[in-house]
Amino acid sequence: MRRIASFGFSLLISLIWLIPAATPEQHLAVAQTPAAGVPLVGSFKGTGTQIVTVSDPTDSLGLRIQLLDRETTTPAPAGTSPLPTPEKFIPSDWYSAPANSFDLGKMRWAAADANFDGKTDLIALYDDGGTSVRLLVWLSTGTGFNFTGAQGWWRSDGYAWSRVKAIIAGNFSAVGHNGLLFIYQYDNFDMHIHYLESDGKQFIYTGNQGVYVSGPGQYDTARARFVVGRFTRTTGPDQLASVYQYPNFQIRIHVFDPTPQGLQPVNGWGGVFASAENTYDITKAKFAAADVDGDGKTDLLGFYWYGDGSVRVHKFGGAQNLALLDTSGIAYFAPFSLPWLETRVVAGDFNADGKGDLALLTSLIDGSSHVGVLRGGGTAMTWSSDAFVSAAGLNNRCTNCWPLSGQPLVVGDLVNRRTLAVKIDNSPDARPHYGISQADMVLELLVEGFVTRLAGYFQSQDPGTVGAVRSVRYSDRYTTPMVRGVLVASGASQSTSDLIYRDVANNNYVIVSPQFGEGASFFRASYDGKVVPHNLFSSGSAIRQGANNEGGGAPVTVPAWDFLTSAVHSPSAGGFFGSVPATFIEIPYRSNATVRYQYDAAANTYARYQSNGFSFVREVDAATNVAINARNVVVINTDVITTTVQEDAGGAFSLDMRLTGTGPATMFRDGRRQDGTWYRGTWFDPFTFISQNGERMLLSPGQTWIHIVPIDWSIPSS
Repeated sequence: MRRIASFGFSLLISLIWLIPAATPEQHLAVAQTPAAGVPLVGSFKGTGTQIVTVSDPTDSLGLRIQLLDRETTTPAPAGTSPLPTPEKFIPSDWYSAPANSFDLGKMRWAAADANFDGKTDLIALYDDGGTSVRLLVWLSTGTGFNFTGAQGWWRSDGYAWSRVKAIIAGNFSAVGHNGLLFIYQYDNFDMHIHYLESDGKQFIYTGNQGVYVSGPGQYDTARARFVVGRFTRTTGPDQLASVYQYPNFQIRIHVFDPTPQGLQPVNGWGGVFASAENTYDITKAKFAAADVDGDGKTDLLGFYWYGDGSVRVHKFGGAQNLALLDTSGIAYFAPFSLPWLETRVVAGDFNADGKGDLALLTSLIDGSSHVGVLRGGGTAMTWSSDAFVSAAGLNNRCTNCWPLSGQPLVVGDLVNRRTLAVKIDNSPDARPHYGISQADMVLELLVEGFVTRLAGYFQSQDPGTVGAVRSVRYSDRYTTPMVRGVLVASGASQSTSDLIYRDVANNNYVIVSPQFGEGASFFRASYDGKVVPHNLFSSGSAIRQGANNEGGGAPVTVPAWDFLTSAVHSPSAGGFFGSVPATFIEIPYRSNATVRYQYDAAANTYARYQSNGFSFVREVDAATNVAINARNVVVINTDVITTTVQEDAGGAFSLDMRLTGTGPATMFRDGRRQDGTWYRGTWFDPFTFISQNGERMLLSPGQTWIHIVPIDWSIPSS
C-alpha cells in the first residue's frame, strides 16, 4: 500500500457550465417516492439532526428535497410525569425544481457544511457525460435550500463519474474544514481516494494522486462498503472505515486515519477486525455508522438480511475495535416483516439523547413512504414503526388488471376464477407445444436428467387444446399455490402422490389428473405423429369441469404480480434504472433444450427459439399457429438439489429446489437487462423482484416466461 503526501491544495477554477438539456427519452432517473430516493442526514436547521430525501416525484427530471424532522413534545405539566411518545417525523418541502432540470440518475450526493455556517448543506457530483463532472451545491438557510448555480463549486473535464464508487463527507482536515473523499476505481483494482476541501465558496481538488493509493491489484471497490465516523478514538478528525469482502465470506474492517501524510490504514492490511470464514456476506448487509451506546466512539451497524427473510442489526463496537461479538444482533425483525430490499438505512442521533439511532426508509408498491426508527441503546435498539408515512405517490404499478398478465380488466371478466396450471412436456419428441400462446405465464423448470418441463398458467383466457400433458414434480407443489391453481398433470410418482394428497387436503391447490380420478378430462391424440407418453391432451373447458368435480369451482383471489400500467413506458420505468441493453438471451440448458430469445424492437417482444439438438427452432403454438412473443423473460437462480427419489423407468433421480427466501434474479424487458434479487415468503406468495438499486422491478403487460435455474448458472446476453 502507498500513501500520498498531504491533504494540500491545488486549485481548479470553476467555470460557468450549464446543465445539458435532458429529454425523458435519454434520462436515467425514474419516478421516486421520498423513501426510494436519496436519503441524507445532517443538522440542516443548524440544531438537532434531521433527514432529507431527494427524489423526482413525477419522473420528469424534476427535483424535490423534503426534510423530515423529529416532532418536538410538549413538556408535561408541573408535578406530573411525561407520557412516553412514539417517534414521529414532520415533513416539510425545502426545495423543488421543475421538469427537465436535473437527472437524479446522474448525481451522487453527500451532506456537509460547505460554507461553515453551522448548517449542513447538500452537494451532488453531476455527470455531464464523457469525463466531465461538476459539484453542485445547495446551501441550507435553516428553513430551505438555495441552489448556488449550475456552474458548481468545482468542475473537471478529465474525471470519470462512473469510476466514483462512493462519496464520503466529513471533517478530515487539521483546520476543521469539511471535505469530500471520492472513492475512485482505476483499472487493475487500483483504488485512489481523492480529496476535495471546501474554502466556503468552492471545493479545492488536491490532485489525481489523492490521499491514498492502494496500488494495482489491491482493492476492488465493488467488494467494499464505506462509512465515516470516529471509530478508534473519541476526538480529532473523522475517519473512514471500509468493510471489505474477502474470499469464503470473510470480512475485514479497515480504518483509514487522516494524517499529514494522507490517509493511513490502522494496522495495515490486517485491519482492525477480521471475521471467521463463511460468516459474513456484505451483499446481504446495509451499513451505517453511529455511536449507539453513547461511549464517544462510533459503532458500525450492519442491517443484515438472512435467507429466511429475517433481518438483524449487527453492532461492530467502536470500543471493541469494530469487532462483531454477537451475531444475534441488537435488533431483530421476523421473516418478511420488513422489506429489506426496499429499505434504505441512515443513522443519526434524532432524539438528541447522546446515542445514535437508525432510521429505516421503506418505499412500498403503492408509492407511499414509511419511516421507522430504531432508537439507540447499549445492548439493544427499540423499534418505533411508522414515524412518518406519506400518502400514496406516483405509482407505475397496474391495479386494475389481470393478476398474471397485467392486461386491463373489463367489466364481466372472470378474474376470480382459478388459474389452470398445466404441466406440459418439453422433450424434443413432444414439440411443438399446444396452447401455450394463450398462457399468461409459462415457467420452464428443470426435472430429472436436467431436461425441462413447462408449467403454463392460464387465467385470463382458457386454452383450446393444450398439451402434451405430463406428470407432477416437486417444484409444482411450490409454485401452484401462488396462482391459486388447478394443477393439471398426467400423474405423479408414489412418493410425490402422497405429498399431493396432503397438499390438496390442506387446500393448497386442486388437482385434475387421470391418476387422481379425472381421466375423463383428457384424451390421447397422434398430433404431429406424437406417441405415448407424449400424446396426452386436454382443453380449458374439460379442465374447468374436472376442477368443478374436485371442488375447485368457487371464486378465489389470485395474488397479483407486479406489472406496469402500460406496455408503452419509459425504458427506465419500473425498476430499470441502471439496466443495460440486451437483445439476445440464452438459457444454457442441455444441448437439446437450450433456449434463445431474440428481441424484436418493433413489437417490443422476445421471439423464443429452442434447440432440438441440431438446430434452433422458432417456438410456434401448434394449436393456434401463433408464434411465441414474450413480453418479459425472467430468470430465477436458486438452489437445485438432486434427490434419492427415482422419477422414471430409466432410474433418473428427481430434482428438488428452494423456491422461498431470496436469491439472484434477472429480468429482461424492453430489450434491456436488469439484475437484482428475488424474494418470496411462502408458497402462497408470488415472486417479488428488486433491482440492484433497491427498486421494485415491474413486468410489462403481456406474456411472461420464467426460467428457474441453479444458483451458479450465468445467463449470457448481449
